[in-house]
Amino acid sequence: MLLDKIRWGVVGAGNVFENKSGPALCKVPNSELVAVMRTNAAKAEETARRHGAQRWYTDAQSLIADPDVNAVYIASPHYLHQEHVALAARAGKIVLCEKPVGINTVQARQAVDVCKANGVSLTVAYYRRFWDVVRAMKNFLYDGAIGEVVTARAQLSDWFNGDAERGWLTARAKSGGGALANAGAHWIDLIRFLLGEVTDVMADASSKGRGWEIDDTTIVQMRMANGALASLISTFCSPISVNELDISGTEGRLYASPLSEGHLILHRRGREPEILNYPRKDVVHMGLIAELVPRLLRGEPSPLPGEEAVAVWKIMDAAYRSSTEGIRVAVK
Repeated sequence: MLLDKIRWGVVGAGNVFENKSGPALCKVPNSELVAVMRTNAAKAEETARRHGAQRWYTDAQSLIADPDVNAVYIASPHYLHQEHVALAARAGKIVLCEKPVGINTVQARQAVDVCKANGVSLTVAYYRRFWDVVRAMKNFLYDGAIGEVVTARAQLSDWFNGDAERGWLTARAKSGGGALANAGAHWIDLIRFLLGEVTDVMADASSKGRGWEIDDTTIVQMRMANGALASLISTFCSPISVNELDISGTEGRLYASPLSEGHLILHRRGREPEILNYPRKDVVHMGLIAELVPRLLRGEPSPLPGEEAVAVWKIMDAAYRSSTEGIRVAVK
């Protein structure tokens, strides 16, 4: 039976919901915010009121049991992802889970498996894939605008000094990691989306800048299945914000900086550089939600299924192992 509307309940309606996903859930046609859940009752009630949700809860089980909710967006701490995905799947609810889906490959695979076992759709929120600038880069690569890709470099530099209200972010057992598993996960996904599969990695991770359990700076070198070499530099220790993706090929170069603002330079052999702009028109999740909801209503597969989270985690787990053991690690 096809649905006439996606009616969302949000587990963990905190920072990410407020700034990235919440408005998208309300603005997309045939998508409605029904209920929110936060462990703090006063904050849950205030969040529901501000976003026009009909109800609010302080525990995930109660929200998921709400009969008006047919889809659950999970934005809880990473270590609770697998538990909350399982609760929603067993209740027969559609699932959209924030990245990275759990704290390792095993938990991401468990999330995929429980959704398959219960016949529900699982989507992972690697929303950057749906930005116009990323789609443009994908099309240029497909059309051979820069020839055969030789190298790619992603850099994410930012300043993060911890969050008193979200202490789990700097605990390895609860977050899965930092500069790589939290911030860098999006960029690992973009490298896969644009360039294909990663076969093996060599990585170094450091916590020198902050002294946390998690990495505050990570460098990952990746060998792609097509022979290209890619790297990711991610750090929480830079006061100068950088987010860029630089892809070089045998016939040119694609350089996006800042990627988040949609700035792209296309260099082609023998031509003047083309300066292109693909500005975002709304909150960062809008493209993902706008594509996901119609597919769900038509009973079609997710545009970004949970298996993509497993693939990213395999690369990140291999990178953390490489950093610990000082060896190149195959991605399996």
